[in-house]
Amino acid sequence: MLNAFLSFTLKKQLLPQKGPTLLAVSGGVDSVVMSTLFHQAKLSFAVAHCNFGLRGTASDQDEAWVRALAQQYEVAFYVHAFDLPTYAQTRGISIQMAARTLRYAWFQTLCEEHGFEKVATAHHGTDNLETVLLHLTKGTGIAGLHGILAARGRYIRPLLFSNKAEILKYAQAEGLTWREDSSNRQDNYQRNLMRNQVVPFLQKLNPRLEATFRLTLERLGQVEAVFNEQVATVCQQICRHQGTDYYVAIHAIQDKPWAPVVAWELLKSFGFNFIQISNLLAQKHPTGTMFEAARHRLYVDRGHWIVTPCTKPSSQSYTIDATTKSLTMPPHKLQCTHIPRAQYTIVANKEVAALNRAQLKFPLVVRKWQPGDVFYPLGMRQRKKLSDFLIDKKIPVPLKAQVWVVTSGGKIVWILGHRIDDRFKVTASTQQVYEIRLKTIPGQAEE
Repeated sequence: MLNAFLSFTLKKQLLPQKGPTLLAVSGGVDSVVMSTLFHQAKLSFAVAHCNFGLRGTASDQDEAWVRALAQQYEVAFYVHAFDLPTYAQTRGISIQMAARTLRYAWFQTLCEEHGFEKVATAHHGTDNLETVLLHLTKGTGIAGLHGILAARGRYIRPLLFSNKAEILKYAQAEGLTWREDSSNRQDNYQRNLMRNQVVPFLQKLNPRLEATFRLTLERLGQVEAVFNEQVATVCQQICRHQGTDYYVAIHAIQDKPWAPVVAWELLKSFGFNFIQISNLLAQKHPTGTMFEAARHRLYVDRGHWIVTPCTKPSSQSYTIDATTKSLTMPPHKLQCTHIPRAQYTIVANKEVAALNRAQLKFPLVVRKWQPGDVFYPLGMRQRKKLSDFLIDKKIPVPLKAQVWVVTSGGKIVWILGHRIDDRFKVTASTQQVYEIRLKTIPGQAEE
């Protein structure tokens, strides 16, 4: 097994380039075998143990046993006790989810404090089989079929080349001892039920289940690579970011038979599920139709889908006095300048407002547009509802909520990035120009 271990870690490039690997050791046979292989291979490592306290005295005995193992191998030992039930109850999540969240958060802290590049967990091939079967039972996309990856970020699984039977055989041959968790024999957890009941039944149908499954995973991994490459190509063609918004030109693919699964791959990171996406594609929705996920909204807009973060309506306003040179209002920044008319050249730029200084009453107020706002668009003698102006300009629904205006004495002076009010334009009699330039701050979202 040692040779297979070394071959696998080398092939998958799992080990850190320098420094020790942090091993997550529970005391069970899997993690004990992993630590033994690291020791036999003369690899540098440290041991981390989570004491969740779920089995009373037995949990404390596990901790003491793993501590002794670390001492035996003369490596650093880290331990942390967690109040798992309280954490799970206060957040309304399962014990298993709470354990996973706390465990990985602590590993992250250890890596930051002690400089570990890699954290090794003792997942093996049988765990992978159980994981994929659970995904299939609950429903999954192609990503759920690759199971547990050998490496993901800083986390590595150096035992994935082996299965449970091989690990037990190796442990017995080496005369190793380990701690048994009696809860693993109970079927009250989904994974235990899969391990104790479903997998043995499937092995009756195919005694070589784990070997054939490993080959299937290899083929599926290659299929996934091809699929991801094609999705990336489609994404380049139909997707774009604009500030904090994400545009999908869905009309380009909506008639393709594979549109639902590809659209879901493009949008699943925003919290939209496959059923939502399939229903969206199944019927036509008018412009302005909105669908919600937990933290994002999707708007239908003239052959596009626009995904935007959920934000609370802002009543915040800003003021600009006569001496203000710049104003930051994420994701925007305004730069203000007084310039003699004789030295100023008006440019056709929607992000620059050239205003007649004499018509302005300071302080100016910058705020979100409101229903009922009216102004005189540049070049027009009649006033127009701002809401009608935005409709005429075909401003997408989510972007309407992000429109700001500059006002003077209650009158709209400029719709930022769109149009100034005709009453404040520079004329032949203007002696001084007041210029406001709009800039977007990269990487910042609206407050």
